[in-house]
Amino acid sequence: AGHAGLAHAPGRPLGRADGAMSSSLTRDLAGGLRVRPGGALPTIHSTRREWAPALGRGRPAGSLPELLAAVFTLCGGAHRLAARHAVDAALQIDIEIGPAQRRALQVDTVREHLRRWWLDAPRLLPMPGPPDPAELAGCPLLRRADAVDPSRRWIEQQVLGMPAAEWLAGWEQAPHAFAAQWADRATTWPARWLAAVRQICHGLQQPVEPLQPHAATLELRQLAARLRHDATFALAPTWRGHTAETGCWTRLSDPAAQGTDSLYADLWLRHAARVADVAHLLAPAGEQWLAQGLVSIGESEGLGWCEMARGLLIHWVRLDRQDRVADCRLVAPTEWNFHPFGSAARALAQLPPQAGDARVRMLVAAYDPCVAVEIERGTGQDVEPTDA
Repeated sequence: AGHAGLAHAPGRPLGRADGAMSSSLTRDLAGGLRVRPGGALPTIHSTRREWAPALGRGRPAGSLPELLAAVFTLCGGAHRLAARHAVDAALQIDIEIGPAQRRALQVDTVREHLRRWWLDAPRLLPMPGPPDPAELAGCPLLRRADAVDPSRRWIEQQVLGMPAAEWLAGWEQAPHAFAAQWADRATTWPARWLAAVRQICHGLQQPVEPLQPHAATLELRQLAARLRHDATFALAPTWRGHTAETGCWTRLSDPAAQGTDSLYADLWLRHAARVADVAHLLAPAGEQWLAQGLVSIGESEGLGWCEMARGLLIHWVRLDRQDRVADCRLVAPTEWNFHPFGSAARALAQLPPQAGDARVRMLVAAYDPCVAVEIERGTGQDVEPTDA
């Protein structure tokens, strides 16, 4: 989600003709994060910019969802859905979230998880025997949006290494113990990768600050008011007066996500939660796992939202009398998770300044950024780029 898809998703292979120029352009447009282990807050510096208002203002309301989906191509389906919800709310179109919207979000989220494991994870943490990206072509879901059921067998074989119901039963009974045992014993690529990540993340803990304003209409209205009156809010958002985080580990449907004493305080469990997310999405009622919705905020103003691969995505729009976009903003999960004084920033501050690069990268990746990340050392002159 967010701005990473303006030209090309960071960490995804570029064609030969694209070259370094396309990669550089993508990073310039998408912005990035610079992180510094150890020391005082803030330990995160962002160069991300807010593109939605400049792109959307003056356009017909009905064109906004497709525009934003085309621009923010990383999780473009989720952007299309959230923007459509916001526009419908502003137009005061009373819609009920139906099977089509639920299935679209389910499919888009599973696809994004698979792409990240096969395309991004090998670059983030290189390991022997990485997967062939061409393997993804074997998953029907990558070719057809209506192929959830036909894709179940492929995902059970290539991701879970067992029936989804069996994996989910083990996870729900003892999440940490089961996930650790599964990662050590299964031979699938995601299991092997998570086993290596577990060794690197050993001992990394940070209390969870779950972002869940979508549990109450009043809180969504309060967020809309902040977006309307504070031009800086979208790039440094807070909830209930403090920072918050969002991801697969903060789902409204997940009982383990409630409260700051969540089992996800173990940073490695934040990584493992993505496997659990796929298992939940493959369950018989998987299309119900992810929450989404819309709320009208007075006349010609609306908020749309959905839980997607990286967490909670929020779109806000205000229309003029001709039903053109007077203003619009979006808040991507990365802005919550990488707030300069947020959970990830505090976790980085607790690391020793000399913490190994792999440990820093895996800490950052636990919070799931959607842009390139650089590790800053010492005086700031020693910087190692990495696509986290």
